[in-house]
Amino acid sequence: MSLPNQNHPWTYADYVNFPEEKRYEGTDGILFMTPSPTPRHQRIVTALSAQFFDFLQHSSCEVFVAPIDVCLFATKDTPLHDIKDWYIPDLIVVCDKQKIGDERIYGAPDLIVEILSPSTAKHDRITKFHKYEQAGVREYWIVDPVHETVEKYALQDQKFHQVQVHYKDETIYPHIFPKLFISLPKVFASM
Repeated sequence: MSLPNQNHPWTYADYVNFPEEKRYEGTDGILFMTPSPTPRHQRIVTALSAQFFDFLQHSSCEVFVAPIDVCLFATKDTPLHDIKDWYIPDLIVVCDKQKIGDERIYGAPDLIVEILSPSTAKHDRITKFHKYEQAGVREYWIVDPVHETVEKYALQDQKFHQVQVHYKDETIYPHIFPKLFISLPKVFASM
């Protein structure tokens, strides 16, 4: 299926009723197709999610990996036809169980990780960055598999501030989970 006609704003209700299983994200009612990830991309997501899962399994927080829809500015009571912004982040951590629905996440996750690809880098760095910031995501990571780096941003005074850029041989301590350490050698080992 090609990109649907963009002559009118799309809603999440439109998206969930598309006849084909294509992945689209919506920003202000404009659709963006999200291509299937590469094996390299999936290795990074798997390595990150395993480390988050090990740490979070006995806490109130949960880690999820794509594909899972995140309706950033919605609650469970928001009609689907009123939702104009939804995303499919590569990895999220949600600590508020009320945000976890049967079919999607409602509201801002606590942490989001996006893994760059040539077709999504601009969208991840600009559009999603600002929407995640506006929604109140507490921490945002941008993983660059080419340069083997992770940019870590933390929300302070309703704005993302870059905390640090981490390199492939370092350990990351998430801003919101200071006792958790993520081993980047494990994340980038299979490259």
